[in-house]
Amino acid sequence: MTQFLIKFAYVAVILGLIFLGFKFVLPLLMPFLLAFIFSVLLRTPANYAADRLKINRRLMIAVFVTLFYMLLAVLALLIGSELFTFARTSVSRFNTVIIPTVERLTDAASRWTNHLDPNVVQVLEELVNSVLLSLRSKVAEISTRLVTGIMSSLPSGFLNVLFMMIATYFISLDFGLLRWAVARRIKEENYNKIIAGLNYCKTTIGKMLRSYVLIMFITFVEQAVGLTILGVEYSLLIAMAIAVFDILPVVGSGTIMLPWAAVSLATGDIKRGLGLLVLYVIITIIRQIIEPRIVGDHVGLHPLLTLMCMFVGLRVFGGLGLLGLPILCAVLVGLERDGVITLFPKRKIPLPEDAGRRKKRTFFKNKQKKL
Repeated sequence: MTQFLIKFAYVAVILGLIFLGFKFVLPLLMPFLLAFIFSVLLRTPANYAADRLKINRRLMIAVFVTLFYMLLAVLALLIGSELFTFARTSVSRFNTVIIPTVERLTDAASRWTNHLDPNVVQVLEELVNSVLLSLRSKVAEISTRLVTGIMSSLPSGFLNVLFMMIATYFISLDFGLLRWAVARRIKEENYNKIIAGLNYCKTTIGKMLRSYVLIMFITFVEQAVGLTILGVEYSLLIAMAIAVFDILPVVGSGTIMLPWAAVSLATGDIKRGLGLLVLYVIITIIRQIIEPRIVGDHVGLHPLLTLMCMFVGLRVFGGLGLLGLPILCAVLVGLERDGVITLFPKRKIPLPEDAGRRKKRTFFKNKQKKL
């Protein structure tokens, strides 16, 4: 019991430190963490270009970092201008798009309420008008708050970006020196574990990105085929937008497809409304089936463990945990598989006969015997 309590306390402290790090320390060090990630990503192509062109390596790294931040600045300006324009014109769009749609829905509903008592119909009309007025005021309030929030966050955001840019230059140019300074203060055994963990992180993140790109492509193909069958104009562009929304945490494709289907059904387009609902159900089922398997196969985790990590990460840490917890679990499992760390002691026992891994090994052994 004493050993159990000591181990339990040790694991609890480690988990508590990880939770506090994700919750409080990570947001404070986010500019420097992003700078480190950008430096690691840019060093490989910069070193390759310097070797091929016979140019000073530090100069080439500085050029790559400058071009990278120039590209980010252009993208930020384009996205920011679109968001600002959308927030500024949201009230007018509410009057020109949402109100006519609600009026059509009201007319469609009035045909179904002709048999009701006139007093009930009057109460319903007053309720709809009050809801529209409150929605209009809410849209104006949210738009004003969004614009003021963006304007008020510009100074602190600019300061964070400035620190991140400077840190990226420093880390990229003196990466070897910083690595040496850290390595000489850590024991060799611990340093090798840290390097192995970072390598696994880099590999796992790359595999995770490839797996989600594959999922987004599958969703895009499903959407494009379904919308083309339904006769929707600009089906490819709409499918691309829905695929991007579907890959985002918490948002999902239902943010677009469910209101679209509801409006189509209310305005009398029964065929399109039912088709959109069926398409949404098919995409959701396929996504729930393939996501744990694709992510697990690319990352090296069992689909059940991947699904559990995604669910727990989303509930505890939000969108960051949806991707971060499977990556962390994959890194720990990979390090334990290679003998770098030991999470839990294991005994060597034979696999059961119905295990899929045993069947695959037997299959390959039979192939090797035939060869």
